[in-house]
Amino acid sequence: LVTDPGVQQTRAFTVALASLEQAGMEVSVFADVRVEPTDTSFLAAATWARDLAPDAFVAVGGGSAMDTCKAANLYSSHPEADFLDFVNAPIGRGLPVPGHLRPMVAIPTTAGTGSETTGTAIFDHEASQAKTGIGSRSLRPTLGLVDPDNL
Repeated sequence: LVTDPGVQQTRAFTVALASLEQAGMEVSVFADVRVEPTDTSFLAAATWARDLAPDAFVAVGGGSAMDTCKAANLYSSHPEADFLDFVNAPIGRGLPVPGHLRPMVAIPTTAGTGSETTGTAIFDHEASQAKTGIGSRSLRPTLGLVDPDNL
C-alpha cells in the first residue's frame, strides 16, 4: 500500500487498509511518497518493493503516490533493470518495458492528475534538474477506484 504521510492520516487510507486486512491480505505500507517525486524517492520505493516482492500494489493518494507506486511496481517486477533503462530519453535510455507488471489498484484522493488512468510516472531527475518520466502501457493501473468521498 503506497501513500504519502499526509494521506496516511486520512479516512481514505484507513478505509483502504481496513478493507485489505478484512479480506485477509497481509499489507505492508510505504508512506514515504514525496510530493513532486524525484529519482531518489522513486528509488526508495523501488527498493522497498524489491525487498518485499508483493503480489500486488495499491496506491492511495494523488498523482505523486500513484506515480511512485507505478515505479515501485516496475522496478520490483524487473529487478535486473538499471533505474535509467526505462526513463524517457535523453535523460534515460527509453527502453521498452519488457512484459507485464503486478496488478495495481489506484485510489485517487485528488481530482485532476488522472494518474489512475495513465501509463506514465513523472518525477524530477535531480542531477539534471529536469522533470521527466517513464511511459508504458504496462504502467497503467489494473483498476482505478474513484470514490467521491475521497476527493
